[in-house]
Formats: sequence, structure tokens, C-alpha cells
Amino acid sequence: MKNQNSRRFFCFAVIGLAFMLPLGCGYSFAPKGEYVDNRIQKVYVESFGNKTSRAEIENFARTAFINQFIQHSRFKVVGSKEEADAIIKGTVLNYNATLLSYSDIRLGAEERITAKMEITFLEKESNEVIWSSKSVIGNVDYKLEDNINLIPAARKAALIKLANDMAEKAVNRMMAGF
Repeated sequence: MKNQNSRRFFCFAVIGLAFMLPLGCGYSFAPKGEYVDNRIQKVYVESFGNKTSRAEIENFARTAFINQFIQHSRFKVVGSKEEADAIIKGTVLNYNATLLSYSDIRLGAEERITAKMEITFLEKESNEVIWSSKSVIGNVDYKLEDNINLIPAARKAALIKLANDMAEKAVNRMMAGF
């Protein structure tokens, strides 16, 4: 009798959970920008500034931010300030490449790139700051090729990855209001 009661309790518990599961708690892992005013629908990502000696890093950063906003789908990315409700401004403040290890023939085998950016998310009409950070920092380690002719391509791929990682981090913080 006791065994039959415990089976019945287990069945009711499973059925109850099955009905409650679709309701969920509303928690979401990815922030969706709910704290940003709903009037802001279109975003323009300005050309980024570059205070480093590394050419093109600002272009990689801007492209990464555009891609992140497209992926989040909360905002539509537009091609001009005139169309936008809000503007993203950014500057790459610092860039540093450091050798991490050497090969047998005393050439660099692995390198770490570190960068720091300043990002501001502005409401266009009022010029009010929605979100900003003076210190979005990221780094990426990558292997240097034995063939010296392939090093620029490896470095470029690492810069693109670094820009994507930093943009993801910053946009997630923007969307969460942190």
C-alpha cells in the first residue's frame, strides 16, 4: 500500500512539474536592453577613434560592435546619424602586444594582445548618456606561425577575435545596464 501511494505521489509530482515548466520564472541569460527607453529603436555606430600605433584596430572594433547589435536584435543598426535614435561612440585607447613564449630557434611562438576601449551609448536628440565605460579591456593569446610571412595574417585574426570579444562584453553590459 505504501509503495502504491509513493508511486501515485511521484506521478502527481511529475504531472505538476510538466504543467509548471512552460510557465518558467522569466529569467533570461542574455540581457535584452529592457532598461533602455523603448523609443530608441535605431542605432548608429560611429567610426571609432584610435589613440594607438596599431592601424585598423578601430575598424575591427566598429565592425564588431555593429555585428553585436545585429545579433542582439533589440535595435536596428542604421547607416547614418540622421536615421538613428541613439549613437555608439568609441575610441581604442591602448594596444599592447607581448611575447608569451619562444620557439626552439629563439623566435616568438605565442603572443598576447591586450587592448582598452572607451565606449559611449548616447540618445541622439538629448545627447544624454544611456551607458558608458572608459575601460572596456580585453586580451587574446595566439600562436605565431613559424613562417614569418604568415605572422601578419595570424595577428589580424587575433585582432578581429579581440575586437569581437570586447564588443560582446561591452554590448552585454550595455543591454544589462551595468
